[in-house]
Amino acid sequence: MSDKSKKRRAEYEAKQERKANHVVNWIFGVLVALGILYMLFSIFTFA
Repeated sequence: MSDKSKKRRAEYEAKQERKANHVVNWIFGVLVALGILYMLFSIFTFA
């Protein structure tokens, strides 16, 4: 493999890793938000 293709592949892998981390952070944030909403719903419904 040439140096140019190795460099391009490394850049692509880094870009994919950044995108994956962004998606994981969004999923985690949504789950936390849903947990908080469920907690509030439970408090006001059963109290």
